[in-house]
Amino acid sequence: MGLLNELTVGLLASRIGAFLVYSALLGGMLAVVARLLGFMRPQHEGRLTANPFAHLSVWGLAMAALFQMGWIRPLHVEAAPEPARRLKLLAVPVLALATVLATIPLLDLLRPVLQAALPRTGGYAVLMVIAQLQQLTLASTILNVLPLPGLVGGLFLQAIFPGAQVKLQRGEPFALAAIIGLLVTGWLPDAMAQFLARGN
Repeated sequence: MGLLNELTVGLLASRIGAFLVYSALLGGMLAVVARLLGFMRPQHEGRLTANPFAHLSVWGLAMAALFQMGWIRPLHVEAAPEPARRLKLLAVPVLALATVLATIPLLDLLRPVLQAALPRTGGYAVLMVIAQLQQLTLASTILNVLPLPGLVGGLFLQAIFPGAQVKLQRGEPFALAAIIGLLVTGWLPDAMAQFLARGN
């Protein structure tokens, strides 16, 4: 809960802005990869877009603003009982998360260009959003790898258990409620901080 004591209005605003960008990137990339691999449902549900509000989860946004990690609205695809289709479904979250993760070093290259081009006040705000986007992308990607209903990693479960798709969707609110509980109690942020500290 120590993270909450450090929040300011500016920090909250930059995290919200960063999460909207993250939602557009991850949601759009998931839908694009799914469409390229032959899954039509995301397109039919209006997810094949870079509009962040088509992918936004309100609770995911709230957790991202408070704890710097969140999730987008779950992506659902049609059942894939055939082995080849199940392998393609497994590839959807892997490729999408890897692509979004790759934006972290790309943003480092973009930072000095924007710093030189933008006016001081606007440039500072943009650079703050970029810094929050990098941190949020890393933490949220680690979170979303977890094979839990409601997260991007839930697609792994859909691929492994194609006949349990309805049950998995029904379990999404409970899994997300458990994640919110772990975030609010501080257990998940502390575990994530220790994990990232080891990586450094």
